Amino acid sequence: MQNIIERGFGARLLKINQHYIPGEWEQRWRRTVKLKGRQYSVPQGAAGRRLVNILAKEIQNVTAGTSRSERIFVLCTVILQREKTVNSSKDIRRTVTRRMDLWTEEKYEELVTEAERCDRQMKIHPDNDTEEHKVRNFTRLINKGKLREGTRWITDRANNGAPLQPNTQLEGGQTVLEILKNKHPQQEIPGHEMFLNDDLPTLVDVDITEGHILKVAHKLKGSAGPSGTDAEAWRDMLLRFGASSRALREAVADLTRSLANSIVEWDKIKALLARRGVAIDKKPGIRPIGVGEVLQRLCSKTMAIITGIDLKEECGSDQLCAGAKSGIEGAIHASSKLFEDEEVEGMLLIDATNAFNTISRPLAIWNSRILWPRCSRFLFNTYRGHPKIVFRQSDDEIYSEEGTTQGDPLGMYMYAVGTLPLIRKLKNPSYRQIWYADDSSCIGTLENLKEWMTTLSVEGPKWGYKIEASKSHLIIKPGLEQKAAQLFAGLNLKMEYSHRFLGGVIGTEELRKSFLTRKVEGWVDSVKKKASATKKSPQAGYIAFTKSLQQEWAFTQRVTKSKDEEWKPLKECIRKKMIPAIVGKETSDVEAALYELPVKFGGLAIHDPAHTSAQHHTISERSTKILTNAIIDGVNLENERHESWLSKVIREDKDNRSERDKERCHNLISQLSTGRQNKLRRIIGNNTSQWLSVIPVAADNLDLSPSQFRDALAVRYGHEFSDLPQYCDGCGLPMTNNHALNCLKGGLVKRGHDQCGLVRDQCALMASMAWKEVATEPVLQEGLEGNPTLVADIKIHGVWNPERTAFFDTRVINADASSYATQEWKVIARNAAKAKHRKYDRAAEDLRASFTPLIVSAEGVMHREYETFLKQMAITLSEKWSKPLSQTTQWVRVKTQLSVIRAISMRIRGTRRRIRSLGLEGGAPIPLLET
Repeated sequence: MQNIIERGFGARLLKINQHYIPGEWEQRWRRTVKLKGRQYSVPQGAAGRRLVNILAKEIQNVTAGTSRSERIFVLCTVILQREKTVNSSKDIRRTVTRRMDLWTEEKYEELVTEAERCDRQMKIHPDNDTEEHKVRNFTRLINKGKLREGTRWITDRANNGAPLQPNTQLEGGQTVLEILKNKHPQQEIPGHEMFLNDDLPTLVDVDITEGHILKVAHKLKGSAGPSGTDAEAWRDMLLRFGASSRALREAVADLTRSLANSIVEWDKIKALLARRGVAIDKKPGIRPIGVGEVLQRLCSKTMAIITGIDLKEECGSDQLCAGAKSGIEGAIHASSKLFEDEEVEGMLLIDATNAFNTISRPLAIWNSRILWPRCSRFLFNTYRGHPKIVFRQSDDEIYSEEGTTQGDPLGMYMYAVGTLPLIRKLKNPSYRQIWYADDSSCIGTLENLKEWMTTLSVEGPKWGYKIEASKSHLIIKPGLEQKAAQLFAGLNLKMEYSHRFLGGVIGTEELRKSFLTRKVEGWVDSVKKKASATKKSPQAGYIAFTKSLQQEWAFTQRVTKSKDEEWKPLKECIRKKMIPAIVGKETSDVEAALYELPVKFGGLAIHDPAHTSAQHHTISERSTKILTNAIIDGVNLENERHESWLSKVIREDKDNRSERDKERCHNLISQLSTGRQNKLRRIIGNNTSQWLSVIPVAADNLDLSPSQFRDALAVRYGHEFSDLPQYCDGCGLPMTNNHALNCLKGGLVKRGHDQCGLVRDQCALMASMAWKEVATEPVLQEGLEGNPTLVADIKIHGVWNPERTAFFDTRVINADASSYATQEWKVIARNAAKAKHRKYDRAAEDLRASFTPLIVSAEGVMHREYETFLKQMAITLSEKWSKPLSQTTQWVRVKTQLSVIRAISMRIRGTRRRIRSLGLEGGAPIPLLET
């Protein structure tokens, strides 16, 4: 075997050295990976930039071969280790800076010792299962962009069990560590005849750029590997520190290129490839999970993006986990059609034993050299030795010797290339087989199924694929029970008329209905739980519902034929529970129908499952037609043709839905009052709904408070603001919507207009990223000789002309005020802009400068000059950041809309009553109060 591997890669696979003595850096690494993983977020500013620069240098040294990867992860652990008594931002920055000083002074032992001390002193807080804690944690997850995790958390689907320590003893007497070792078997040596004899393809170098790393960095997610530094921290370091982040991305690109295009010394990178072991209690049994380092996942995901298309083309429809678009949907549709054939008697669903940990690693590596050469050296470097699996707060460790290591983004691809020769050996025109990773199935006569299973049970173990019959299922048609029992006697298969398959269901109509009923009941329960959380956290609940939870049943609708009435319980739950929780009030049928529309047509994108089921299934069947036919006919899939057809059908469906939605929008809005019609047409006509689609990431200041979010919805739909006092606390007049938006008492209008994070200062902050000379409250004209002092809101140099200064003044208008009742928005905005021009133009001309009014409505609808200014800003940022114009345009519009929302909410919720003076300006008079 080793000679074959060496012929392909110029190097041999490595064995575990039982007499190996770890060096000082491996010893330090082993001490740090035992810690609890409680770390600070990466500090902003100079401290964060310095850390990113140090990290980039360490990665460069590993790539150059002058350093070991242990240094990278020890650095992250000891610098970011949380200390119990250091909590303020200022103190954290000072602590992190001090530790970086120690690192540059090479006082590594002092740093590791300090990290161990801090870790010991960190308390393990008991689980808090109160509703308040659940909602707070849900909101925190959503505000970090973790939609799926937040959805599963609030619907009580986050964990199937609690993590177990390696020395925990289970029923039966075995410890967790012993079971995990059984699930990570020793490597088996394949027979010489098992290796493909094809000619070796030429190894072509893969070019990985900083741009590739940037693309993957945006999608990084997941918990921390052995070092304790999670995806959020790595994402911040890769994206948020300008030139320093770019240098880090370049360093990661260099490392990935080295792993992809050369053979790297194993000892230099084995810490990069280590895994943090987690054992989840399934009751009974345990589920082994291995969490890799984020840096390793970043490199692997980059390779998957660049070279994954090669494997997808090689696998075609034979192994769908290699990346075939809509592969699962196509597999379900194909199996359903095949099962309906009169000549078909059954379908066999096979479950493999410990599949990913037992697939032959040497064969998978060799197969990649023949079938996936561009990624073969990367896989060889990753699996040349045996990655170590370590555990927090434990000295125990095990080695991954066979299969793919858990948590590797390339694990699915490696499994695909590892099983592909087996799959092709099992092909037979008498039956059809469908493979998605280790989920294999066969459709045909019962004799065909027995023949296929017999062959698989003989050939599969040679590749590391071992059937677990007790967990496998035989789906038969009614009347074939006796024949099936005779043919499969003694095999311990579960014989059924229907069973779940890849998220769909195969079998009789009655069991399909039962399957769907259970799914709908589960989602009704999930909607109720999410609605309860949404009452307290409406923006997080809304985004998690529209972008995560409702996508779950959308998939089921695509792969399972259903009737509208089967979805009515879910529809009623959404109507009665979820919608009121989001908007904060009961809604009419017309409003509920309006909320079903996309946000660009004035809706909230809350889909009615009873209206979408048939359409989703039809489009899914039509769009996957080429893939489905390839599976049914047993022919090679033409990927380019399949993807082109898929895109065409989806695009046509999107266009058709847009036309239907536009017509429905017109009909629904016409049923509202005149004022609400005007408001919604103003919003739709000027495309000011992007804020509803953005994920509320708190680090980007995209999150709103519950009152701000609901106030924004009330402004959008013309609802009465909730919880308003009966009378204004500033002037004593009755508090209505218009009065809350218009009353000048207390200075709320100006404060909302000016303050940081609101309209003026938000605009200035964005402008400072595009142009250098930006200032707020610039003086255009001094108050001399009877002329009043003129102060604009913003001054920017170089907006319209590189050599001229531009002045700007903002105004937020309540377009629904009674004084504007008979005017359209264009007229209101034009008149306001003219008034600004009359006030400031002459003074600007005297300074050889320009003036632009920034007029915006309470809904975020902008005057054309404001639109032009933001477009100019987006163009400048696009060129400066090398980003697509569509992205920068979306960003400046969303940030502007959110600043308006916050300003309007301040008008509604702020206090107008002045606080009475205490009669002192310092603490000196306090002794006078002594008695």
